[in-house]
Amino acid sequence: MSGLLLEARSRRLPLLCFAIVARGEGVPSYEIRLARAGEEEAICDVCREGFAVSSDGLLTSANIERRAQEYYNPTRVRQEIATAGDEPRWLGYVVAVSEAGGVVGAAGGGISEGTAGNVYVLYLDLALRGQGIGTLLLDFVTEQQKSVGATEQWVSVTEGNNLGIPFYLARGFVVRGRVPYVMADDGTVEAHALRMSRAI
Repeated sequence: MSGLLLEARSRRLPLLCFAIVARGEGVPSYEIRLARAGEEEAICDVCREGFAVSSDGLLTSANIERRAQEYYNPTRVRQEIATAGDEPRWLGYVVAVSEAGGVVGAAGGGISEGTAGNVYVLYLDLALRGQGIGTLLLDFVTEQQKSVGATEQWVSVTEGNNLGIPFYLARGFVVRGRVPYVMADDGTVEAHALRMSRAI
């Protein structure tokens, strides 16, 4: 059994989503909600691991570490939790939390311009793939974006990312283009990203 309840509970965010996933007796359930102060370390752990695994063989280890340090450090994530929804461009980290209280997935996005929503991050504990957690995280982010006027949703995925690309294709995203993503130390393009979008 699964449910998605939509409630307006915040002055900053017009719409918050809350979901509990229950799949039957003996199967864990997960709470999907906005991240809270104090969860930044766990969010960083999930995102750094997911980024490293999905980037393995696509980026150099130095670039993987550099980008992980830039985006998934506790100081930055703590600030991003605190400013969730202050502006449409960042609507906050969304987390999947186990019954034991552990963060097992994280996502986040916002509106870049006009009615274009963006998924900036979505990772989960790889041992839990296939349980619907990634879909619920994406659904939460999508509802946030729709609540502030988004009619389309974009994501950038590293070309060759065999975890991310099939996930987004299965949810209606279409590849719209290919752009340089990471530059090598010598100034050449180390990796490209696929720009993908869907109507929401």
